[in-house]
Amino acid sequence: MSKVGSAACEALSRLGAVLPVDPAALSDGQLIDFVGRVEAASRQIDALKLAAARAVSERSVDGAPDSLARRLGFKTAAGALQGLTKSSGKDAAKLIHDVEDLAKLPAVEEAVMDGRIGREAAAAIAGELKKAAGKNLGGVDSEELQAVQTELVELATSVGADEVKAKAAEKAATLNIMAVEDKAAKAMGDRFFWIGPTVDGAARVSGLLPAGHAAVIRGVLDGLSNPKGKKTVTFTPDADQGQVPADVRTRGQKAADHLRDVFATAARSAEIPDMGGDHPTVWISTTAAELHSGAGLAFYAGASEPVSVQEAQQAACTGGIQTVIFGENGDVLNLGLSVRGFTKRQRRAIALRDGGTCVIPGCEVPAQWCEVHHVIPHQDGGATDVCNGVLLCWFHHHEIDSGPWQVRMRHGTPEVRYAAAGKVIDWHPVGDGAAAHIKAGSPPGSGARE
Repeated sequence: MSKVGSAACEALSRLGAVLPVDPAALSDGQLIDFVGRVEAASRQIDALKLAAARAVSERSVDGAPDSLARRLGFKTAAGALQGLTKSSGKDAAKLIHDVEDLAKLPAVEEAVMDGRIGREAAAAIAGELKKAAGKNLGGVDSEELQAVQTELVELATSVGADEVKAKAAEKAATLNIMAVEDKAAKAMGDRFFWIGPTVDGAARVSGLLPAGHAAVIRGVLDGLSNPKGKKTVTFTPDADQGQVPADVRTRGQKAADHLRDVFATAARSAEIPDMGGDHPTVWISTTAAELHSGAGLAFYAGASEPVSVQEAQQAACTGGIQTVIFGENGDVLNLGLSVRGFTKRQRRAIALRDGGTCVIPGCEVPAQWCEVHHVIPHQDGGATDVCNGVLLCWFHHHEIDSGPWQVRMRHGTPEVRYAAAGKVIDWHPVGDGAAAHIKAGSPPGSGARE
């Protein structure tokens, strides 16, 4: 490595020209200029730190009797740096690590030393190239490696470190196809998925999925969390969409709900493999008295912890989950699925009437992922019939039973009401399906609202 610091003098001089300064007192233009000067100086300081660390490392060869680190009372170059700079052990080790990586990537090292790119971008390039070419970067053609370095350095002068890392990963894959195949084979061998026991009302999920598996699952969950539909149903024809109460779930909570929706849909599917002559079913057990009173406990099969009977009541509305109701003496009084589950034909009719999504305004969960809710509960005499069923996603089904939303049927049309935190939106019809268009005198898809 030749002399360093010529570019640093200029960068530090430019920064020094505006010091001292109160950043809060600067205009927008002055602040932008100040940030640029600080970053340029910071890159040069990083270059000087790397140059100094490299020199310390070269003078601290393990086992050498004249090792600088040993003469300073340390075993390693990283230890010596930590002692000299009073930095953390982690930071000192990272500095030595970066020095070693840059020594194998001369084009990247040169760009860092003259301040064209930052240390973070350089580390991103080195990290991704090592994944393909091996720790010593000897697993690929040297000319190809040099060309990739040059391209990535050029990119790093105009974009952020995250984009550089993504592009470096892409380029690394082209350098060593075999490494990519090896990683794919390892991922297949390491794959697993596991649902732990229920503890304190929740079960921990763990797993490691190959990229293809993850892409399929991510695609479905992202599609459900960010639907591209054009449904804009509001409570009144001229109402502002802002009237619709916001969905306050986090992204992670939505993903958890949608994951459940996917498997609930699979449990209803005729294509799912038979198990003992029947399709897979989630069993939930409770007593007749608790189910009718709404107070008490219920149990999912295979789970040692109870859930609320309200959850059993919600489960009783849907196919794919079978409610087993026991009498006082423990005898089975009723198997819920055969009498409560809406048929496929009924679900299609309800979906057509309700517009193909959950009936709650603003919710875009499509019909195939929804449950069909008994507006009048089955245990209260409600029929498993189209005129007593509405489409609800799992989350809003839960909200109907225990939260701010209410639903009723009026002349064959679902109506909803919202009441929470002092905000009340009275009963209004919802849905933009066939029934709404027929009443409005226009064909489905014309955009008319009742």
